[in-house]
Order: sequence, then structure tokens, then C-alpha cells
Amino acid sequence: MQDVKVDLARAEFFDEFSGSWDTHGPSPEPELVLTFLRKLNIDSEKTVLDVGTGTGLLVPHIFSFDPAKVIAMDLSVGMLEKLRGKYSSRFGAKLEILHGDVHLLNLHDSTVDIALCNGVYPHFHNKPLALSQLQRVLKKGGILAVNHFAGRQFINKIHGSSSHDLIRQDLLDPVMILSETIAGCGFRVKEWRDDKTEFYLIAEKI
Repeated sequence: MQDVKVDLARAEFFDEFSGSWDTHGPSPEPELVLTFLRKLNIDSEKTVLDVGTGTGLLVPHIFSFDPAKVIAMDLSVGMLEKLRGKYSSRFGAKLEILHGDVHLLNLHDSTVDIALCNGVYPHFHNKPLALSQLQRVLKKGGILAVNHFAGRQFINKIHGSSSHDLIRQDLLDPVMILSETIAGCGFRVKEWRDDKTEFYLIAEKI
């Protein structure tokens, strides 16, 4: 793999917001989250990688499907500290908290059943490299999900108006462009949605 440095600039940006992150804007309705997660076929034999987990918005919802393990990974130490305080004692050893960068995943090959990228994909500064790493750690037939519980135009408006130069560049492509990118990284696209209220793409490792 090419020489890759951890994205310290974005890590610092999200560290700054970690203390107040849970109060930023409304959270998606639980039923909306669960409706999406049902599409991923999480069960008691599956290991789920929650990429860019933040303070753990999805963690309790994922655990409602009784997975074997959830790996909650984020670039921001501050975000993970908030997550640890909320959920470590509740979920115990079945919750693995991993500080890391998706561009150089510290996970073994073919060890993950489902890789979930909720609200984080635009922040991947080298998307083909990030996708190749996710493809590497997923088992054959494993599921990759990229999603936002909001429409693409809304996401791009929020990012595009950021005070941070890097974040203003972190825009979400139309789903057909995303589909082509993901298909080129060893995945078969199964389902997608790109409208005013929701954006997602679900793909399977070939």
C-alpha cells in the first residue's frame, strides 16, 4: 500500500466539536435508522465496522440486532472518548473502540461482515484508497453501506458553508457517480437512494 499519513487536519477539526457534537442538530428518528439497518441483515454471527462512528449515534441501534461484535472506529480521539463514556459499560467486550483512519485500516483481511459509513464518506480525502481498505477487510460477500439520514443537497450545503477549508471540499457526489466509484473498487451495487430526504448505497464485496 502507498505511504499514507493519518488525516490529522480532519481529526483536529472533529476533536474540537466532540464535546458538543451530540447537541448539533436533530438526530434521525429511531425508526428511520432501524429501517435502514434492517437492509444490512445484521445478526448474531456478524461483525459490524462502524466507520466514522463519532460519538456513537448508530451504536445502540446496531446492537439492537444482536451482532457478534461492533467495531466503532473514528479518526477523532475526542469523539471516541465520548462514545466510550456512553457505551463501554453497556455493551462490554462486544464493543471494540478503534482509533484509526479508514485510509490505513488497522484490521486483518476478510474479518468484517458489514462496513457501515454513516455520514462520513465525503470526508474520505482519497476515496478509492479508503474503499480499497474497506474491500480488503470485508469478507467475500460482505456488505458496504454508505449513507446519510438527509438529502445530498442538504449535506453539501452544510459542508460547503463550513469555516474550515478542508470541510468545504468534502462534498457528496450524486449516487450514480458513487456507484461507479464503488463498483470500480471490487463491489457489486445492490441498492441505492438519492433524494431530498435520504442518501444511501448498499454494495456487496465480489
